Amino acid sequence: MLRSILSYLDESHCGLMSHGIHWIAFIILGYGLGTQNWWIVIFSPFVMESGHLYNYLTGRYRHRVAQAIPFQIMSWFVFVGITYVLMRPFD
Repeated sequence: MLRSILSYLDESHCGLMSHGIHWIAFIILGYGLGTQNWWIVIFSPFVMESGHLYNYLTGRYRHRVAQAIPFQIMSWFVFVGITYVLMRPFD
C-alpha cells in the first residue's frame, strides 16, 4: 500500500502543469495562513487538487486515485495544523 501511494505521488506530481498549479496553490495557502484568512486556506487544496485532476483527465494515473485521496486529505490537514501551531506565537 505504501509503495503504491509513493508511486502515485511521484506520478501525480509530474509535468509542468501540475508543478505550476501546485506552486500557485502553495502561494495561496501561504497567503491564507499569513493573513489568517481561513476561507483562502480552505480554498487552497481545491486548487492543488485541480493539478491532480488535470493529470487524471490526461490519463496519467487513473488506477491509483482512490488509494491516495485519503492520504492527500490527511497530509493537507497535518501541513495546515503544523503551520498554524508554528505561526501561533506571531499573533
